[in-house]
Amino acid sequence: MRLIKKARRILKLHGAVDLGSGPVLSSLIRLSIPSIAMVLFNTLFNLMDTIFISWLGESHMVAISYTFPVQIGVFAILEGVGNGVTALVGRRLGEGNMELARKTATAGLAFAYVLCLIWLPFLFPGPSNAFFRMLGATDPTTLRQAWLYNMWIPPMLVFISFSYVVNSIFRCQGNTMVPLYFFVIANCINFVLDPIFIFAFGWGMTGAAAATFTGRFVGIFYLIKKLRDSSEIKLPFFTRPRWGMLRIWGGITAIGLPVTLTTGSVALGMGSVNRILSATYGNIAVAGWMISMRIEDLAFNTLMGINNALVPFLAFNYGRRSVERMKRGIRSAFIISTVITVTIGLLIAIYPYPLINLFRPSGNVSEVAIQSIRLTIAGYPAVIYSVIYNSLFIATGYSAYGLVIQICRSMLLRIPAAWFLAQSVSLSWIWLFQPISFVGAAALTWLFSWILLKKLRRDLGVSPPDKSASDGWER
Repeated sequence: MRLIKKARRILKLHGAVDLGSGPVLSSLIRLSIPSIAMVLFNTLFNLMDTIFISWLGESHMVAISYTFPVQIGVFAILEGVGNGVTALVGRRLGEGNMELARKTATAGLAFAYVLCLIWLPFLFPGPSNAFFRMLGATDPTTLRQAWLYNMWIPPMLVFISFSYVVNSIFRCQGNTMVPLYFFVIANCINFVLDPIFIFAFGWGMTGAAAATFTGRFVGIFYLIKKLRDSSEIKLPFFTRPRWGMLRIWGGITAIGLPVTLTTGSVALGMGSVNRILSATYGNIAVAGWMISMRIEDLAFNTLMGINNALVPFLAFNYGRRSVERMKRGIRSAFIISTVITVTIGLLIAIYPYPLINLFRPSGNVSEVAIQSIRLTIAGYPAVIYSVIYNSLFIATGYSAYGLVIQICRSMLLRIPAAWFLAQSVSLSWIWLFQPISFVGAAALTWLFSWILLKKLRRDLGVSPPDKSASDGWER
């Protein structure tokens, strides 16, 4: 009975979590479970989008694979702004400066709106076709399908930007349930409208994007209501950029730009790997990798949910100069990710067929996807290590470390490894480039985390750890 009561206390998800006091593990579990559910829910419906599109034919699967770098580029900018806002607002709340926290949140939203202008060229087929040709797409049908999907990005970005910043604000206040409910609303609408728009109306790729747009639009009304009723930080949807915000934009950029470039390097790396796969093995390899990435995301994104919970927790306690809670937060994140991410990854690797068969792939594409999933998940221990310490880099304002690590992984390790393996091994083993790049990134993470932790001990006046026992900073 005691265990049951303790579990109920830990899993009491409603209400804000006090980031500055209380048991660290249970606090992080309460923050992480809604965050994990949010990213899994989002991943599930991205998966359904891809499944519906795959039913249109293999050429559509190839087209959606080429759009991944664009989507990653979009969310790279939003992740940069979101993480910058999370780190700064969380720090100000930890310092007890509510007024500056509100100003930072408002400036962050205005900044996100300004950055939406970057994607306006994708409204037009000319710039879109030029971009996808650079990624190796040459077939006119593929180019048109990719444009029909991406042309919805510019009008959708205003709503996505608002949701990113608002969800960051709620996480900083210890509330991860509001972001979860937003994604449930938006993605349920998306799920219902996908088959109607794609098949009943005959809109194809455009229908998938239109369903996503509609879901996000409706979800925004829920966020506006929750801001009014449940948040100490009020944020109007119609927020205008002002010259006085430039200084705060600079602070957000200092943290967010490395995060953006980190995520953007993934897009460049994926585009380059797509070219290698297409040139060496053909569209079968590209389609198989696309399916494997969608499925493998079910495991990987649980780790991103833990990251979304850990960054505001670390930022808040960094503002309070509570080093001991930061240590325990990192330890707790390792425990949670080992239990959840590793378990889901193993299940996907052992039993991939039920998920793969949803895409109705050919036998060859299915086998390619299985090999990719299993070899990628083999490198997950290294990924967990890198992602958790990247949360520390972001929360303390040293996100440039994460940028260097990601560029090394996506560009300096993944691409050369993929090229070398493409010349040396069969299609079944080309996917070793994933664990090779993960292990290299983990080694570099260890180096940068050692440098940062040494600096934090000095700046915050923390004595070096007792060598006879681990203090939570040590690996």
